[in-house]
Amino acid sequence: MGKHLHIDAFAGIAGDMFLGACVDLGASLEEIDAALKPLPVKLPYRITVMQTHRHAIGATDLKVIVGNEKEDATIDNDDHSHDHNHSHDHSHGHDHTHSHSHNQAGIGHAHHHKHHTGYRQIMDMIDQLDTTDRAKDRARAIVTHIGKAEAHVHRVSLETVHFHEVGAVDSIVDMLGSAIALELLEVDTATSSALPIGFGFVQCDHGRMPLPAPATAEILKSVPHYGVDREGETVTPTGAAIVAAIANKFGRMPAMCVDNVGYGAGDRDTADVPNLLRLHLGNRISGAV
Repeated sequence: MGKHLHIDAFAGIAGDMFLGACVDLGASLEEIDAALKPLPVKLPYRITVMQTHRHAIGATDLKVIVGNEKEDATIDNDDHSHDHNHSHDHSHGHDHTHSHSHNQAGIGHAHHHKHHTGYRQIMDMIDQLDTTDRAKDRARAIVTHIGKAEAHVHRVSLETVHFHEVGAVDSIVDMLGSAIALELLEVDTATSSALPIGFGFVQCDHGRMPLPAPATAEILKSVPHYGVDREGETVTPTGAAIVAAIANKFGRMPAMCVDNVGYGAGDRDTADVPNLLRLHLGNRISGAV
């Protein structure tokens, strides 16, 4: 029997935080990496992790490093270069102040990859993953939530929408890697807390945007959320899309026997709230409300 996952997003959620928390729960980074290997990316990338602490709570800090982080990420359907590395050499993640480009995969993680990737290109990549049909379906659902949101914001059709920051290789790895990780953890069902939304502005390809970012606001139509007195982006489009794609109920954690608790770290060790995403993995109690 599969497991139940409860997403406790008390500080917010981003794609890299979610994937890091899944690795913290026990999803094999080597298996995630192997399943992603068919991705047709032209620049090499590597997934790096290290153990860190936020408010003295141990957590996994995960990052996807693309090329030398100074070149544009490009997608090529015939070429693939991939480098897996377990070392971690610089910070990323969940940041509550912004003086850099907005991204769709990690809060406060500055993306330098300006390549714009089409919705159909990413969907074609999913077909090539070395994973189960259910993992591919979850990956498609995550990408489609973002695609529909972008299409609505820009008033274009889903098939013609081109992602901006989310088109970068690192963001694609966050989205697709998260779907693969859920399968490795044998997650059948998921619930989530409501999502906390900070205030202020964020710098995007199109200029300064109000928070939540326009695409995030669209995705949050189907996800309960609430405002918090915290300046900066607490929920990215990728984080919101993961929740929207996999959670079928929102609120407090349901009655369940928890086997493991995983933490994914954001960049900053903020003073008010531990900058973490917490995942509970276990089994629902039959008949419980």
